[in-house]
Amino acid sequence: MKKIVIMIIVLVQIIFLIPVIFTKKFDTKEVSAKTEENKNEIVEETKNTEYDYGNYQTIHLLHQKTGEVEEVNLDEYLCHVVSAEMPVTFEIEALKAQAVVARTYTIYKITENQNKHENADICDSSSCCQAWISKEDRFAKWEEKAREENWRKIEQAVYDTKGKMITYEGKPINAFFHSNSGGKTETPINVWGGSYPYLQSVETSRRGCIFTVLF
Repeated sequence: MKKIVIMIIVLVQIIFLIPVIFTKKFDTKEVSAKTEENKNEIVEETKNTEYDYGNYQTIHLLHQKTGEVEEVNLDEYLCHVVSAEMPVTFEIEALKAQAVVARTYTIYKITENQNKHENADICDSSSCCQAWISKEDRFAKWEEKAREENWRKIEQAVYDTKGKMITYEGKPINAFFHSNSGGKTETPINVWGGSYPYLQSVETSRRGCIFTVLF
């Protein structure tokens, strides 16, 4: 009699455990399916992150020393610009601000100075258009152990601000910038004779500010 009671108890436990076992297996398969679905969604999102600059997805860059005109992706070009214009040791937010200004300045130059360079949109000279440095030359100026990390920081500043520009009345502004404001910016009319409503004289928070847009 005792053996029969034990067998009944064991049988009842098995009956209750069977649904649990199958449910666990189903749940595992369901989670795996959802994980795979999420992976596909992430991949799809990654494919769609390219920003559309319209006619300026790529630009033609003139290298002044060689006379060569190179076709480059706009944001790739900006990595070389930012690394030439601001020390990589600056805070990432400062580098991002520089990236936005450089992007704005580039598009403005292309749209407003179409005949400046016959076969190119912009050149690599700071005295003519905007500073630019090759990755090889930039690396040569950095300590070897910091090169890759520094370049990733430059790329972060550019790609985190992808598509962002400064506009006035729906158009990119002529985004002048300089290394030292001397404590106060100047209105363009007192420097070049031109007038821009979005560029006004303002006092800066401290003298010797490395990055200041004139507005």
